[in-house]
Amino acid sequence: MHFPTPSPLTLGFAGRQGEPRPHLSVDGMTPSGPNLSHWPGNRTPPQWKADLSTGIALRCARADALEREAFLAGVDLVVNDHYDTDGFGSLLALLQPDFAFAREEVLLAAAATGDFGTWQTWRGFAIDRIVARIAQPESPVAATFRGIDDPDDLALRRYQWLLDHARSVVDGAGQFAALYADEMACVQHELDAGLRGALERRHHAHAQFSVLTSRGPRHRMTLNTLAGAFRVLHVQQDGDGTRYRYHDRTESWFELVTFRAPPRLDLRPLAKRLAALEPAHDGAEWVADAPSEPIPELYFGVPSVQPYGQLTRDLRPSKLAPAAVAEAFLAHFAAAGSA
Repeated sequence: MHFPTPSPLTLGFAGRQGEPRPHLSVDGMTPSGPNLSHWPGNRTPPQWKADLSTGIALRCARADALEREAFLAGVDLVVNDHYDTDGFGSLLALLQPDFAFAREEVLLAAAATGDFGTWQTWRGFAIDRIVARIAQPESPVAATFRGIDDPDDLALRRYQWLLDHARSVVDGAGQFAALYADEMACVQHELDAGLRGALERRHHAHAQFSVLTSRGPRHRMTLNTLAGAFRVLHVQQDGDGTRYRYHDRTESWFELVTFRAPPRLDLRPLAKRLAALEPAHDGAEWVADAPSEPIPELYFGVPSVQPYGQLTRDLRPSKLAPAAVAEAFLAHFAAAGSA
């Protein structure tokens, strides 16, 4: 009979107030103590580094017991400082290693779906959306989280629920179809249509830059998956004009091991050059985020702050021609030596 390998760690959460007790932080990165993360500036031991924090945690969990104990240095609390799928996979690998080892591929696919915003597998997509939406009203277990108003408490309670019900979530995703089925069908339809010509791609390999043109909006995952580049400009042709939104994919923000994305460039000077070609009008202007943002954007629309992982900005029709906008981007990359 096989008995699960016990974990010496217990679950916690480092939210707005941090975590004063000695702890191991995973996926995110608290100011001190052992850390397993692919975030920039992480303190992950070199021998365990991987593209995703889930992969890092799996390597740590598989390491020699003495090496792992020396790394933990007596710490028995494991925390994350935010809530997402890569965080769940990291915690699962450390708290339920035998379960995680047997499902490594699907856990990595789910983490990549969430962190990189690209299509991996249908089950990876399903698990990522289940994690993200487990407490939302349409969730079959929404009542479990009703009345929890503190965001840190809610994050901890969701992580604990997912760990307690990991088999249901990972092996029985279909019972949570209300949380992902409609969006999955949309992405799969867009990917299929895009491959059949509904999405035009102009790939500039020397700049690692792609211009994707569509009639109407497209899901961010569709764009990332079909771009073939880490720098993505979406040209959205609508009945009232053409909208532009550029983004650097998250791969260039994380610390990666098996592949490299091009370095981030400051897009704000480019926004100023585009604004010189097209001054603000109708409440809209050319705006760019700082390169330190996980997913910096440059767009023509109403200036606003956008929460990480969401697309909430109000884009407006621009008067510039697509060729002129694409050329401005290519000139910006070339001036920085990235083309």
